[in-house]
Amino acid sequence: MALKLFLLILILLPALFIEKDDDEALKMEINKELPKIIFLNAMMQDINEKSIDKIVNAKEVRKYEYKDEIYDGELIWRNTNNNFDTIKAGYVKKERDMYLFQKHVFLKRGLDLELSTNEILYNQITDILSNNDDFVMKYKNSVFTGRNLYMNRNDQVISGDNAHFKINKKDF
Repeated sequence: MALKLFLLILILLPALFIEKDDDEALKMEINKELPKIIFLNAMMQDINEKSIDKIVNAKEVRKYEYKDEIYDGELIWRNTNNNFDTIKAGYVKKERDMYLFQKHVFLKRGLDLELSTNEILYNQITDILSNNDDFVMKYKNSVFTGRNLYMNRNDQVISGDNAHFKINKKDF
């Protein structure tokens, strides 16, 4: 009798632990947020009465309830001079009016200004770009490098910590 009870416990005990692990994995899978829609090789545009304000090109766009994720994306915005600013990044996360650009971020403003860095945070309401990473900015043939970028798209104010300038006289 004791031997039968011992064998029964040996058989049921592992089954109880396996069931418990599956329940925890299932709960984690249910709590994981799923996108409402996924676009592949997407091109999206914001259009007003007069013109196109923003264009988004991406290999993949995932739209969630409260955020958007863009992979290998390019965002093109109309600036105050009625020209376009282009930002390319490997990953973009948009929550409300904040954009987080990551992985090889490249900004081009008009024909003259280029910016390269690994991360940029952009506030769409204030039109301010900032980061806590190293950056390299080129204006025509001049170079501005530093860390902790602050750039206002409307006022054309640009600053950074540990800044170094290499100014070409022909640019001014």
